[in-house]
Amino acid sequence: MFSLIKKDVISLFSSWMGWGTISSFFILMGVYVWVIDGNVLDFGFAELSVFFDLSPWFFLFLVPALSMNSFSEEMDRGTFQLLRSLPLTINQILTAKVISLVCIVLITLIPSILFVYAIGALGLPANNFDSSLILGGYLSLFLLNLCFIALGILASSVSKKQPVAFLVGLVLNFLFWQGAKEIGLEWMDLSFHYNRMSMGLIRTEDLVFYGGFLAIVIGITQIRLHKFI
Repeated sequence: MFSLIKKDVISLFSSWMGWGTISSFFILMGVYVWVIDGNVLDFGFAELSVFFDLSPWFFLFLVPALSMNSFSEEMDRGTFQLLRSLPLTINQILTAKVISLVCIVLITLIPSILFVYAIGALGLPANNFDSSLILGGYLSLFLLNLCFIALGILASSVSKKQPVAFLVGLVLNFLFWQGAKEIGLEWMDLSFHYNRMSMGLIRTEDLVFYGGFLAIVIGITQIRLHKFI
């Protein structure tokens, strides 16, 4: 399973897309956090609410682009059956795909640690920043990306065409990000739980929601993959 994870991660960063993803995220977030009106310096507080408000929208588009070939490419080229010939179960293959995407997202987020260092250096006294907000923000962003990854892999398992998988993943991400709010079921939105956790409030009901959401989406993906065999 480790070799499959390594293959997926290395294949991304051996192309322009991997490094382009990291650099575009860092540059885009840097402009919004430090330059555009409403940035950290305008607020005058040692916190990164601007970063955590905008990051979900970046990953809402990015994750479907990263995950669209998880299974669609394997199915289109017929290499999925080759994967099945390895001493790996469907669940192990699915787990490897999830972990590889998690690794890519974490690598993308690593440069943002410089933002934390910067606001710490700017704070008075030095390194005086709201650590609970920042830790809560990163935890909520990590859990949200897990949900986006699960939805993206599900989308990749329902179509052999990567563009279709991308569009389906993008629609699913948007619907579960803010769609339920439009019908008065805000508590079912990923954004509702994300916003609460990003304020530094780690509640049991939010963790249970994320855990249940992931279990359902990954369970549906498992059923889909078993039907493909």
